[in-house]
Amino acid sequence: MNVTDLYGTWELERFWFTDDDEVEMDPLGAEAVGHLILGADGFYAFTMMRAGRTPFTGGDLVGGTPAETGEAASGYVSFGGSWSFDGEGIRFAITYSFFPNWVGAEQRRLVSLRDDILTLRTQGPILMAGKIHRGAARWHRAAKTNT
Repeated sequence: MNVTDLYGTWELERFWFTDDDEVEMDPLGAEAVGHLILGADGFYAFTMMRAGRTPFTGGDLVGGTPAETGEAASGYVSFGGSWSFDGEGIRFAITYSFFPNWVGAEQRRLVSLRDDILTLRTQGPILMAGKIHRGAARWHRAAKTNT
């Protein structure tokens, strides 16, 4: 695999975490949706969300109630910046992130690509809900649209 094999837009198939007891969980649910865009220019956007999130009652982009914004936030992951491929993994330099702790950080994901199915796995553990997990996301190459 070379870097050009990774260029393009990828649609999320599954996003999950595995704990030390090998128990898997899908934090955004089994129907999560999202895209990973890996540009030839060295920039990326990584966004996913829980399907079926509840709309804000008032329809105001920044005017949701604390409960509405809390629910919306707990079902959303987004980060982006620049990326590079070293032959085994992708290094994501994080310029922006919904999770503020990641801004300015760098993360690496191990890469597997087979028949237009891309799997990314965290290299190290991630703390989630007070437990150590390893994360993974499986993507398929997005079909071109003619719109």
